[in-house]
Amino acid sequence: MALKRKAELTVAVEDENDLLRITPLGAGREVGRSCICLQYKGKTVMLDCGLHAGRSGPNSLPFLDEIDPATVDVLLVSHFHIDHAAAVPYYLERTTFKGRTFMTRPTKGVFRWLAKDYIRVTNTSDSDSTALYNEADLVSAHAKIEEIDVHQQVEVNGIKFTAYNAGHVLGAAMFLIEIAGVKVLYTGDYSREEDRHLVSAENPGVAVSVLITESTYGLRSHDTRIERERNFMKQVRDIVVRRRGCCLLPVSALGRTQELLLILEEHWNRHIQDLDGVPIYFISSLGKLGTRLYQTYIMHMNQRIQQQFNRTGRNPFDFKHIKTRVDFSEVPEGGPCVVLATPGMLQNGVSRLLLERWAPRPENGLIITGYSVEKTLARNITNKPPTIPAISGGTVARRLSVDNISFSAHVDYTQNSAFIDEIRAPHVVLVHGEENAMLDLRANLVDKYKNSDYQVTVHTPRNTRTVEMHFHGEKTARVMGALASNAPRDGGCRAGILVEKDFNYTLLDVDDLHEFTGITPVVVEQQLRVPYSSAFGLLQHHLEQMFGDLPLTKETSNSGTTHILRIYDAVDVVHSSWKAGVEIEWEGNALNDMVADSVVAVVLNIESSPASVKLTQGACDGHSHSNSHNHSPSSSNKHDDKPGAAELAPMRSSHAADISVKLALFMKQQFTHVEHDADQKKLVVRLNELSASVSTATLDIETDSPLLQSRIAAIVARVQHTMRPLTHNSAPLPEQQTLDADADADEEGIPLAETVKTQEGDDDDDDDDAHESSAAVSSSDSEIEIEVDPNVKDES
Repeated sequence: MALKRKAELTVAVEDENDLLRITPLGAGREVGRSCICLQYKGKTVMLDCGLHAGRSGPNSLPFLDEIDPATVDVLLVSHFHIDHAAAVPYYLERTTFKGRTFMTRPTKGVFRWLAKDYIRVTNTSDSDSTALYNEADLVSAHAKIEEIDVHQQVEVNGIKFTAYNAGHVLGAAMFLIEIAGVKVLYTGDYSREEDRHLVSAENPGVAVSVLITESTYGLRSHDTRIERERNFMKQVRDIVVRRRGCCLLPVSALGRTQELLLILEEHWNRHIQDLDGVPIYFISSLGKLGTRLYQTYIMHMNQRIQQQFNRTGRNPFDFKHIKTRVDFSEVPEGGPCVVLATPGMLQNGVSRLLLERWAPRPENGLIITGYSVEKTLARNITNKPPTIPAISGGTVARRLSVDNISFSAHVDYTQNSAFIDEIRAPHVVLVHGEENAMLDLRANLVDKYKNSDYQVTVHTPRNTRTVEMHFHGEKTARVMGALASNAPRDGGCRAGILVEKDFNYTLLDVDDLHEFTGITPVVVEQQLRVPYSSAFGLLQHHLEQMFGDLPLTKETSNSGTTHILRIYDAVDVVHSSWKAGVEIEWEGNALNDMVADSVVAVVLNIESSPASVKLTQGACDGHSHSNSHNHSPSSSNKHDDKPGAAELAPMRSSHAADISVKLALFMKQQFTHVEHDADQKKLVVRLNELSASVSTATLDIETDSPLLQSRIAAIVARVQHTMRPLTHNSAPLPEQQTLDADADADEEGIPLAETVKTQEGDDDDDDDDAHESSAAVSSSDSEIEIEVDPNVKDES
């Protein structure tokens, strides 16, 4: 079994991008207007964008203003139901959203017509001021939606996502989202039970970090499909055969309605002798269109439907006993008859009008077949009140029977808890459930897994409340091109350019950059002018104290003399007698930039030193200095320009200064993170994961890294040398851990991020036959380890 990556909630977060944030903008402790926002590594994914069936106008929208639409990269829509998809045209056309939107092919095909029907119903029942979008918005938005097939993986700006079957309704999909190695599974509405025409929800079969799942039914469990169908037909027959009344089934136009039509059609075929003369009506403006859509997408259904079609040659949705109509003019005043009418929540439309017509007569019956949203008439009437409100005002007596036989394709407690146990994600986020049902389910899951080997954290956020989880994903890079042509030996090194794009890492030689990435390498020549008014000899002296003996080039022209000091064969320090200041020139890279920064610090330190000012006020080997410190050299020998003992005598007073200040200055020029603890008399140096402590009293160094210790020891030695009185007869420094100039350039620096080290040994370039290979690099912060597979050919 693959190991799960678990969020480290107790670890201090150093990088905000390591926080995975999940924010319900809708469906947080409620059912309706599903909209979940996922943010990680600077990427934002929105999951569903629906409307609340129990509200109207802007109040039915999710809390979209909580997240800037312009920052959303991808919108993934799980299925076509109003509470999951109806706000998509508004979001795409009436906000600043510029990302990409994906649905499965059946979802996109059905969604357009459901949204169009929503516009029609809204404009009929509400004033124009409450309309969220018009048909032009819908047409424009529908053209922007992209299709995704089940099991197809799509990548957008480093966000990978794959669609899986969710059951529930035609085209419904779960989405597995992966960002920087962290996988989140969003179920949407799903069902684990295969019915007459849909497959059951799938388990992706991969390790998941976070599971976002519905909790619609909380701890309730359904009867089996066979038991539900038996009870359903028993109630229908009781109303239309025994009582000779009218049976009303409020439904949505598309979705579970087609399952009910298949059940009724099959039952009428088997019992036509008892039911002949009892008509079935499907009243919906989308009835005929919906039937054609289901006939079109039959290959997206289960094997049962496909085999039935292949065996009989007749489409199962080509009904014989069901009459599809756009209005209820043909529906008789009295029974017997069966009528499926929209909408399912009884808030308006044909189903509401027929309910008011038939409610006063006891032979009639109402069967609620789906989930009823809180505060809708479909929910309230299940309490069997004596009267119901009329659309036109007033009340209507209720004497018809009311039954609730749920064919809602949402998982019950049994299915949901089993699926959670299969996925075994360390974090479970419950959405799409009423507060009490959701909290009951959470308490049950926490208690269930309390003493098990499955450690899980269950979250139940309210709308707009963010759940934060810390993930520190591993980095994996692929070595390609010339670097992969020879496998490194244990202890060998491979240095190159680490290229990151959309959380994918590639290690390349600089010459391979253009071929594999399209990047053209360029050399950045940097030049910096630093104010300097003292003698060149003083500058040379300080730089050689810092970097060791330096090669000097002297150029003479009509304008004067130019001295050029070359540091580590990388940085040139140019001092011209006729120019103010010092010019520092180098090719830009991490190492050269660090050396240049050190040079700048030395020059500025000379300028700010009182000893330097006093020194330059006196004669200087044949030339004098005015208060403005203008000078010109008079000797061609590089050592002739160095100040003598008499000139340097005033600087000896600086030896009495606190050495810790100078030491801290030198350290901060070499390392980014230096902490000076004056009370403890120590400096703490940090470099990536390495650290060292230097006593300012004894200059002792404590660290676990020999390389870092040698580098700091060299700096301490230079500080001691600098702080000692500057005389020609000074005794040599006691031997201490020092490095020569070449070692400074090659070994003192801690390896850069571009350097990749294997485990042990030397990097031997033997005369073995070269072979092509690819190597995977596993990285955590500053360390990258190479795993080489010699059997894999380099793609280059």
